[in-house]
Amino acid sequence: MGRWGRIGRAATVAAVAAMVAACGGGGSSDDTPVSAAGTPSATPTARTASAEPASVGSSVDKAFSDRVLELVNAARAVGRDCGSTAYPAVGPLTWNTQTEQAARAQAEHLQQNNAFSHTGAGGSTVGDRLTATGYVWSTVGENIAAGFTELPDVVNGWIESPGHCVNIMNGNFVDVGVVLVPGTSSNTYRTYWGMVLARPR
Repeated sequence: MGRWGRIGRAATVAAVAAMVAACGGGGSSDDTPVSAAGTPSATPTARTASAEPASVGSSVDKAFSDRVLELVNAARAVGRDCGSTAYPAVGPLTWNTQTEQAARAQAEHLQQNNAFSHTGAGGSTVGDRLTATGYVWSTVGENIAAGFTELPDVVNGWIESPGHCVNIMNGNFVDVGVVLVPGTSSNTYRTYWGMVLARPR
């Protein structure tokens, strides 16, 4: 569990079968931030996407997307240990509106359902949500978090968590989208974050 927020296990979808890890660390009623990561997947699964198609275009401002790229690409530019595995420096990511839309679909689902999981609307996976945007992917991964109020803190929380760190340091990924969805008084957490990383086919 991160110091500022909740971080769960990373979710990444890997060839043929989609594998989405359940978030670890449990919940907290004191608004302690948390995060979770998903495993990379290659090739979309045959199942039909159950996520609603996201709207076209970016819904975040350029200052936010530029700051995300600055922080995440600075992390990728330096070799680091993610848990017990060493990862070399890798190339920069590019902002992509479709990965942003997939990240938003899950962050909004988590906020609207007061949930914390990689499973989305209708049982969707990160691969389903990205496919619903029209992005034809070969590999995809997802990090989620809740409770963090500042972008540098959530990025640091992901980097300090082995599963999330692996997604950030995965050289197969070339596109990224990150969103923040504010919570309400009825939510466990004040904020819900989504990050989707991918490579097109």
